[in-house]
Amino acid sequence: MRHTTTSLNEKLKSNQQTPANKADPKMSIQVSRARMTVMDSDYWTVETIREKTNLGDIGVAPRRFTPYGQPNRIYEIHVDNGTIGTSIREYPDTFKDGWKNQFTLGTGSSVALAFDGNWQRYRSAWRLVTEEKPWIFWVDSGGDLWRQLWDDASTLSLLDSNVTYVRAIRAWRNLYSSELDQGIVVAYIKTDGTVWYRNYCRQADGTITWEVARQIPSVSNAVHLNLFLTNDYRVGFCIEKSSKEIQWIITQRNWAGMALIPENIQASLVLTEIKLIPIAYSNQNIMERIDSSIKFNKVNFCPTDVIINFSPSIIRAKRMDSHLIEIEYDTELYEVPNCPESFTISNNSIVEVSKLDTRTLRLTTANTLVSVGSWTVTYDGLGGINSFYSEYCKPEFGSFSVLATGEPPSVFESIVPNLMITNIDFIQCDFSNFYSEERIDATLGMVTVELIKIGTNPL
Repeated sequence: MRHTTTSLNEKLKSNQQTPANKADPKMSIQVSRARMTVMDSDYWTVETIREKTNLGDIGVAPRRFTPYGQPNRIYEIHVDNGTIGTSIREYPDTFKDGWKNQFTLGTGSSVALAFDGNWQRYRSAWRLVTEEKPWIFWVDSGGDLWRQLWDDASTLSLLDSNVTYVRAIRAWRNLYSSELDQGIVVAYIKTDGTVWYRNYCRQADGTITWEVARQIPSVSNAVHLNLFLTNDYRVGFCIEKSSKEIQWIITQRNWAGMALIPENIQASLVLTEIKLIPIAYSNQNIMERIDSSIKFNKVNFCPTDVIINFSPSIIRAKRMDSHLIEIEYDTELYEVPNCPESFTISNNSIVEVSKLDTRTLRLTTANTLVSVGSWTVTYDGLGGINSFYSEYCKPEFGSFSVLATGEPPSVFESIVPNLMITNIDFIQCDFSNFYSEERIDATLGMVTVELIKIGTNPL
């Protein structure tokens, strides 16, 4: 009902309700029916699935692969004389085949089924685009609640025990927060009258998992229940108690990305004004200079003949004196800059690089090289050997590491023993009248000389 405005009331009170005195009231009433939310029985197609005695619980769900048009198949699970069975019907049923029985699951008392899938918007409405087969749920004669992906026996699993009643529905999914997925909700009543539920939903990492059983608080003495979705993206539990009271429990909204149609804002630049600014030139002439420098630390080789690809090899690397190491190659050196920063040596450093001859590098070390031993010399070039030959003949020699050896120096030393006479005995001599030559003899003992082996080469 709507209240009339003040101006309309004044016109209605006028004795002469004519256009001349502006008292010609008019009212139009428009009635619209929201077919998305409320529909009467004229819009429903009623169909009988089966007729027989001792029929029990039933669950029905349509399969839809697109968010528009009709579903392409309807799935059903039921209790017939205590036996749980399933059936399908093509939709539309062009050949009038009707419902076709599929498989049975033993004895039980309550059944339900629901499709998993994704919500997609079509013409300002959200519709569930389902997977190929639904999940089915049933309570067997022992009170155990089971679940299975239609006819796939490998997915059979126990959900809970001491259950009397079960219902299932595919709930809303938040499109922007992946962890806010209500998934398939399986609600059930246990023998003590409490209501529980489990979700099959997507987690934050993208996996789909059956979550743990949760009890709905403040609910007791329940005997029947049903599930429903609201247009403001909630899930509802409709619970009937043993006292014939009906209790509704509704979840919070799970609406992100679903309640509003996405809107796009496009921005563009429009040229509305052009300003020409004069440029003032002067006659001053300022000399400009650009300085550049080149850091060169490459050792270049020139092949003896024109070869596209060649690889210089090291013939020898040897210590020549206390501060010099020479490295000889089988290829002629073209240009050798003094680039000691490109060479490293173990326990020492290179301070100068030069070319001894056309094939030999000479490296000068900062510290004295011991006379015996070996050293690892490493050259860090700027890349590998260039696989080209040009008129400038500057192919760069790549990085290497070589072991330079030292040899013991050739030594010749004269040994002059220090001799000392420690005792001289004078013997009295008897002279005769005959003249003869006299001589004194002295004997020198042998001095021992020891040679000690140094280094690895034999003496």
